[in-house]
Amino acid sequence: MITSLKNNRNLLSKRKSLKDSMGSFEKRGPVIFKTKNASPVVLKRLRTRLKEENRRVNIKQIVALSLFLILLVSVFYYYL
Repeated sequence: MITSLKNNRNLLSKRKSLKDSMGSFEKRGPVIFKTKNASPVVLKRLRTRLKEENRRVNIKQIVALSLFLILLVSVFYYYL
């Protein structure tokens, strides 16, 4: 057990610390992103595209869930 503790302590120097990977922990002001101003037409196109994409994802999830439930019910019915 003492050997494993020594080995773990030796590994600490090789590991990248959390502070190094996250930057700093100092409190700063709000983050401001520099973006281009989008026109209403572009925003409307983006909104419709996202709605359509979300609709497709929801349909796929419903189909997958219904197939799983049908399979589950059929297996349950078979063993009952």
